Amino acid sequence: MNLLVGWDRLNADDVELIRQRTGAQILQPESREQVADLVPEAQVIFGFINPSLLANAVNCQWLQIPYAGVERVVSVPWGNPKMVLTNGSGVFGPNIAEHVIGMLLAFNRGLHIARDYQHSRIWQWEEPYPFRELTGACVGILGFGDIGRHTARRLAAFDCRVIGFRTQPRGDEAHAAAVYPLAELDSHLPSLDYLVCALPHTPATVGFLNRERLQRLPRRAVVINVGRGSLIAEQDLVAVLKEGAIAGAGLDVLPHEPLPPESELWSLPNVIITPHNSGLTPFLKERALEIFFENWRSFVETGMPSRNLVARERGY
Repeated sequence: MNLLVGWDRLNADDVELIRQRTGAQILQPESREQVADLVPEAQVIFGFINPSLLANAVNCQWLQIPYAGVERVVSVPWGNPKMVLTNGSGVFGPNIAEHVIGMLLAFNRGLHIARDYQHSRIWQWEEPYPFRELTGACVGILGFGDIGRHTARRLAAFDCRVIGFRTQPRGDEAHAAAVYPLAELDSHLPSLDYLVCALPHTPATVGFLNRERLQRLPRRAVVINVGRGSLIAEQDLVAVLKEGAIAGAGLDVLPHEPLPPESELWSLPNVIITPHNSGLTPFLKERALEIFFENWRSFVETGMPSRNLVARERGY
């Protein structure tokens, strides 16, 4: 079995572990240019390759990517239309949930303002910044998948009331007061203190959280987006932040990445930006390998991986 391994987070020891655990013939490119030569030989691919090369993956039966987002993969031609795609859903739950909590606490305690004062060597504690607590707050989680559930679990410890929203609720209400269909979001927006966004990129989610919906939130609301930047059009977000329609936004994902220097988001005082790194912890690689090995066993035994199968037509 020819296994193409192409993930820059893997070191030599990781590749050797993959060789031992799979018994496969490892195809490991020494350069980006060599990837194109190896793709047609691969029967399984683990990692990332330029999506345009998938048209040449004529022998690939299964592609496992380490991350959750698949929009670039499903939008290009595949050399083998019957290729099975699995993603890394499950590698980001705890790490991104902690990032969400960090952003919420930063806004609640004005830590971003304090950091600005620190850089200016200003000792000022009477700044009229509205300190808040998570205690008793109502938090909506837009996209109640792995990241959403882990976030809800942590928010429950802060005595928050959590309500989730997903395309099709599955009865997974642990740590949430309720999980509603995505179509019912509008009626709940006015009651939210915080809105955490963890939706994938699909045709249905692009621009979903538009200016009209953002304005339905109370002025005290803080929006955190750790899903996909395409969920909120930049001009809509800038408008509601500048007019004070919402209190702030914590953004780990943006419509255009890297965020252009001319973007107004950089200079808005009620915005905290991180460069799409909320999932990067030492556990990321460990979890991704665990998923791959579990799927490898199933693939060898049944011809089909068992975990995180992606429906190409749905986009997740």
